[in-house]
Amino acid sequence: MVRHECGFEAPIHCKRCGRPLSSNERTGLYCPHCGRRVSMLCPGCGRLW
Repeated sequence: MVRHECGFEAPIHCKRCGRPLSSNERTGLYCPHCGRRVSMLCPGCGRLW
């Protein structure tokens, strides 16, 4: 489960390798396995993750 700064939590998986994503304040959403960076809108507040 990845938590957004607004408190919304969701299990988000990488589309390239299928593993769970990690979240970091500086880099945002990323896959620790393949290195893919993900940009998406938070369904809870509508801001960029």
